[in-house]
Amino acid sequence: MRGALSRLCAAIDRLNEWGAWFAAACCAVLAVMLIVEVGVTSKLGWSQPWAVEYASYLCAVTLLGGAGFALRHSSHIRVAVALEYLPRPLVRVLDFFCTLGALAVTGILAYGFWELAAKSLERGSKSYFVMQTPLWIPQGLLAVGVFLLLAALVARAIRILIGEAPDLAEERAAGEGGAE
Repeated sequence: MRGALSRLCAAIDRLNEWGAWFAAACCAVLAVMLIVEVGVTSKLGWSQPWAVEYASYLCAVTLLGGAGFALRHSSHIRVAVALEYLPRPLVRVLDFFCTLGALAVTGILAYGFWELAAKSLERGSKSYFVMQTPLWIPQGLLAVGVFLLLAALVARAIRILIGEAPDLAEERAAGEGGAE
C-alpha cells in the first residue's frame, strides 16, 4: 500500500513539474512581451492593445501553474521558526492539519475556477479588451494550475501520513543526516 501511495505522489510530482515548465514558459513570454511593449511605447509612442490583457493572464498562469511545484520544493512561505522549537511528532501533526486546511481552501478555489471557466464557455463570455479573448481559455488555465496545487497538497498529506518527507528540502536533510 505504501509503495502505491509513494508512486501516486511521484506521479503528482511529475504533473507539477510539467505545470512548472508551463509556468516558466509563460513567464518567459511575459518578459519578452513586456520588453517589446516598453520598447515600442518608448520609441514609437504606441502601446500594443493586447499587452495589458495578456500580461495579466500570463502573470496569473505563472503564479498558479508553478504553485504545486513550489510546494514540493519548499518555496512557499511558512512559519518555520515556530516549528523548530516543537517536538518532531507534534510538527508532523501540525503540518498535517495545516495541509488539510490548505486542501479545503484550495478545493474551494479549484471548484470556483472550474465553475467560472465552465460558465464562461457556456455563455460565450469574452474579455472587454480589444482582443475579445474567450474568457474560458485563461480561466481554464488558472483552474488547471489550482488543480495542480490541490494535487500537490494531496501528495503532501499522503507523504505525512505514510511517514515520508513532505518537502524535498526535508528529504535531502534526512538523507544527509542518515549518511553521517
